[in-house]
Amino acid sequence: MKIHHQNNEHDGEFYVLNDDGEKVAELTYFYENEKTVNAHHTYVSDSLRGQGVADKLYQALIAFITENKLNLHPTCSYIARKWERDNR
Repeated sequence: MKIHHQNNEHDGEFYVLNDDGEKVAELTYFYENEKTVNAHHTYVSDSLRGQGVADKLYQALIAFITENKLNLHPTCSYIARKWERDNR
């Protein structure tokens, strides 16, 4: 499963496409400022549930913020729970 990433100066997303090129999972974020991203939405289609897809999207986000030395402000409940648990 390939995680795609699209990013510009305002916002971005990590996503998965199915064989037809349709987006079937996504984690979206926007920049609150030049050093902080707000991860505000995660979606995984029913066809992919239970396969760890949301966690793979989360891990891609964490790699991105680490590599770019960004701060994370998670307002998506899923991302907020994972972030809190991982940073205790």
